[in-house]
Order: sequence, then C-alpha cells, then structure tokens
Amino acid sequence: MEKQFWFKSWELEGHYTSFHRKDIHPYALKHLPPHMLEGRSVFVPLCGKTLDMLYFSKFARCVIGVEIVEKAILQFFEENELTYQRFGDRFISGNITIFCRDMFSLTAEHLGPIDIVYDRASLVALPYAMRMRYLQTLESLTSVGTLLFLNTLEYEPTLASPPFSISPDEVASYFPNYLIQHVEQPVLPNHGMVRKFNLSFLIEHGFTMHKLYDAPTELHTQAIVNSVLV
Repeated sequence: MEKQFWFKSWELEGHYTSFHRKDIHPYALKHLPPHMLEGRSVFVPLCGKTLDMLYFSKFARCVIGVEIVEKAILQFFEENELTYQRFGDRFISGNITIFCRDMFSLTAEHLGPIDIVYDRASLVALPYAMRMRYLQTLESLTSVGTLLFLNTLEYEPTLASPPFSISPDEVASYFPNYLIQHVEQPVLPNHGMVRKFNLSFLIEHGFTMHKLYDAPTELHTQAIVNSVLV
C-alpha cells in the first residue's frame, strides 16, 4: 500500500488499526521461547507498536523495529511507559531500537547482524509488487542461517486490501532459499474478518524458516517488472 494509507490508518485508529494486537501473539511465545532469544538480535519489520517487541526485549540481546509512522512509535514508548532517546530517525530505549523510516531504505549497515526476523503481519500487509520489494529488501538484510518466523492469513474470497491472503504454496515460492517448517494452521471460524467480510474460511498460518543460501538478485526483480507491466 502507499505510505499515505498507513499514515491515515494510524491517524484514524479504531478499526483502521485492528491489525494491532493488545497482547503478545501466542505464536511468538510458542515458537520463539526465551532460550531461542537469548543473546540474539531480533528484527521486526513494519513493527507498529506491537507488544511482541517487549517480550523479545526481555531475553534477546537487541530488538530492532522499523515503522514509517512516527505516531505508532511514540505510542509504543508512551503506552508502555518506556523512556527513550531520539537520534535522527532512531528511537532507542534500552535494548530496543525503532527506525522511523521506509523499510525499503534500510541496509545491512543500519541493522548490523540479524539472527531472527519476526514477521507477524508484514508480508500480508503488502500488495504483490510491494511484497516482492519487501522480499528483496529482506534478502539484503539477512545472511545464511537467519531464522525467520512468518505469520500469514489464508482466506476466501480474497480481498483487495490488507491483510492479503497468502497460502503456504505462495510462501514456498517466495522463499525458495529457506528450509520451511509449517508449524501452525488453525482454522478460525470466529475470527473478526470472517464475520466482517463473510468469508467462507480463514486460516492463520505460522512458518519457522531457516535461510540456507543467498538468493539470486533477480529472484524477485522480474516479478516486480511483470506486476508493473500488467
């Protein structure tokens, strides 16, 4: 989505920011337990003001988020009563750093070595062309051995707005250089989206993925070109 979509969502709040959970996601607790976080660096793309960062910060060496909307970042620190310092586009509190910038502008130099990437609602927030740019950026920020935890939704009928439906087959095609374990796939008949959009089903997938090798630069480039030409 265009940047203005997210600025408007955070400005209006209410159901416009229903993607924000008011608790720690159970997948984070289950699949990224304390012993897996100890001494590790955790990157949270499109982090908003997720409480998952607080959980990670209790055990990880450092937690790095990126969020384009400054209001969300300020609310994260204020609502959790965290003091912070600002250095340019970086907000720092203890071992938590949040960059206020477009994720696509991040480089490996900004983040340093990343051990774990936690994508709870980033991939599903992006339409196809931006999704390919996101994957390209993620590829440039990570190294062999990086652990990626990915959370997606799959539902019918599909919607033309986020969160987008992404199936396990699509995940496999997006991450051919990862070893993928499909660890969660509950059907959620009482999910709010099912009622709101009269969906026939909704599944919340969870994937634990390990990067095996660096993907070729052109892996997602042609997909971006094709989506623009269509």
